[in-house]
Amino acid sequence: MSYLYPHKPHWKQDYINARDLIMSGFDASLRLYHIGSTAIEGLYAKDCIDILGVTDDLDKVISNKQYLMDSNYVYKGEYGIPGRAYFSKNSRKVHLHVLEHGHDQIIKHLGFIHFMRNNSSYIAELNALKTRLQDQYPHDKEAYQLEKKPFYDKIHRLSTLTQKDIATL
Repeated sequence: MSYLYPHKPHWKQDYINARDLIMSGFDASLRLYHIGSTAIEGLYAKDCIDILGVTDDLDKVISNKQYLMDSNYVYKGEYGIPGRAYFSKNSRKVHLHVLEHGHDQIIKHLGFIHFMRNNSSYIAELNALKTRLQDQYPHDKEAYQLEKKPFYDKIHRLSTLTQKDIATL
């Protein structure tokens, strides 16, 4: 079973389309970022657009969740990460992770993107790892994710992105 795809140029436009739809129901206090493997040119990925939303007021986003639900998103609460509002959309696979400024997951997600976009050798290394793991665990997503974790942990340690840098992204 193959669930990885070489980078597809349309993923950027898919993100823009999802971003524009989300932002049409929210004000400028919500900032959106394209995260995950589809955000990195050259990186293999599942055909799913991951979006990070950063806000000053998570409760305000949650109180406006009906807008997203009316746009075919499913609200899943924190979904295993305290302090997160998580939404998913299946018609065009999109995951929206909304966090308040200062949450440790923000620097983790954006640091990964920032580091990987500037390091093609790590893109090649991760592509090889993902391909091997997909072959090794074609029906075991949990094992696939667990085996990738050391690589992601290494990138998080190597990333030099700071909270101050986020304001410039």
